[in-house]
Amino acid sequence: MAFRRGYRAEAELVEALKGSGFFAVRIPVSGGRGVPCDVLAAKEGDRRGYQVKETKDDRIYLSDGELKELYAFCRAFGLRPLIAVRWKGRRRASWTVVEVEASSS
Repeated sequence: MAFRRGYRAEAELVEALKGSGFFAVRIPVSGGRGVPCDVLAAKEGDRRGYQVKETKDDRIYLSDGELKELYAFCRAFGLRPLIAVRWKGRRRASWTVVEVEASSS
């Protein structure tokens, strides 16, 4: 049930962001419907768009196209494009957040 796993990670991220003073919402239409962000968050001038992944593995895989789409979408709306990964298993539900940079290609 990848959907449920992803939903739980997105909801957890939203709650963590709210706890840090952000306004945050989960976008339920993300993933293949023209919206590459799972979560949107804002606090004063800090506006963010997150693609959220959850895995038991040691790495995640995103295509160049997925990264470019996230970057372009976020920049069009003035958001920082971020990938948030919830690691399960040995890492005990830790998070890694990485900002997507513009590619030169």
